[in-house]
Amino acid sequence: MIISPLRPTRSRQRGAVALIFGLTLVMMIAFAGLALDLGRFFVVKSELQNAMDACALSAASQLRPGQNNPAALTKAVAYGQVFSKGGTGPLFVIRNRANFQSEVVDIADADITFSNEINGNYQDKDTANYNTAQYAKCSYTMSGLPVLFMHVLRLQGEDTGPTTQRIYAMAAATLGASSKTCAIPVGVCMGAGGSEANNFLLTAGQWLSAKSGSSYGTGNFGWIDFSPPNGGASEIADLLTGSGQCDLKVGAPVGQQGQKTSLDVAWNSRFGWYKGGSGNPQLSTAPPDFTGYAYSVGTNWPSGANAYKGTSVVSGALNYEDATNAYTPYQGDTPKGIKSGSYSASTVAQHMTGRKNRRIAVAPVIDCAVWNTPPGNQNPPIQGWACVLMLNPFAIGNPKAGDEAWDTAMVEFLGLAGKPGSPCATTGEVGTGGALVPQLVQ
Repeated sequence: MIISPLRPTRSRQRGAVALIFGLTLVMMIAFAGLALDLGRFFVVKSELQNAMDACALSAASQLRPGQNNPAALTKAVAYGQVFSKGGTGPLFVIRNRANFQSEVVDIADADITFSNEINGNYQDKDTANYNTAQYAKCSYTMSGLPVLFMHVLRLQGEDTGPTTQRIYAMAAATLGASSKTCAIPVGVCMGAGGSEANNFLLTAGQWLSAKSGSSYGTGNFGWIDFSPPNGGASEIADLLTGSGQCDLKVGAPVGQQGQKTSLDVAWNSRFGWYKGGSGNPQLSTAPPDFTGYAYSVGTNWPSGANAYKGTSVVSGALNYEDATNAYTPYQGDTPKGIKSGSYSASTVAQHMTGRKNRRIAVAPVIDCAVWNTPPGNQNPPIQGWACVLMLNPFAIGNPKAGDEAWDTAMVEFLGLAGKPGSPCATTGEVGTGGALVPQLVQ
């Protein structure tokens, strides 16, 4: 019998399955290793990116272009690092971690840089221009991550790939206009013939007082109702203890509410002065400012202007910026002040857990003369947005003898909320008045 040389024999088939299985196993390990290692690196990359996003947003919140603030970039770096290095008080307990939450992302000063343009030359805080920097960038590289599963494919004696990997993440943020404007229920009275072009005839540093009578003029403000005629003192109080009225627009009508004696509880909560203690349900969501330090011509600020960052002739008097940095509480009844009654003041520790700049707010600018026009109680439209500093707690009808200055709530006009030179540059921008909030751009 003749056997064809092309006909397979049993001996020629022996070992074929093992060879195929071996080749398949190598491919399976390769794909499994690729999926597992890349999946792990993707998780680490996501963790790092979250950390950089938080860093950039926090750093950008402290940018102050146009305000000539030499400390702006130093504060921006400190804020960018707060979620890795921590800070003081219970507000700073969160740490951004990576590598399956096993390592704190330790952001160094050099990892946070600044630029005037989004694609410009980013520089560190000591080199960048603090008065023009508009973008904050955080970048970080985590090195030495082991290549685990793909490493099994390394052949004996051959270098087929790295044994470790490094992962880079970056984020850049700036201050951009929010989709809404939130304002406190205080209507700042514009001057006759005023407009946004001339600051509504108001002067930065000027003090304005609440007017209880029927006639309003420049230098006054009035409590206002954002939903006439359905609002009232309780609605205004809720806005003062909360975040204010949002989704407001220029041209929207407001109603007059006058001087309401019941508003002192809500107003004073921003100073850390609480009536009835923490059990008062109206105050359950009313955090204080970082400082309750108050201002009055009859006490510590004879000039009656520029308490935000000015200087007083009274020895030891603190401006608002210095009082904020020291978490200074309300200075009490001596030599003058609100009659204590059932009020209790926050301590330094309590102010540290409050909310920074809670006494700096956006307020609508209105033509208060409309309120003076018969038959009265008309609904003037919002003309623009003012940035104001709440100066003092008040207690209508309950001041100490000779302390009538504390009988009226007062604010300091800090400029238009829409101009970079205003301390509300972080709550407004040119031409909009809308809130400027940190926003990611890269």
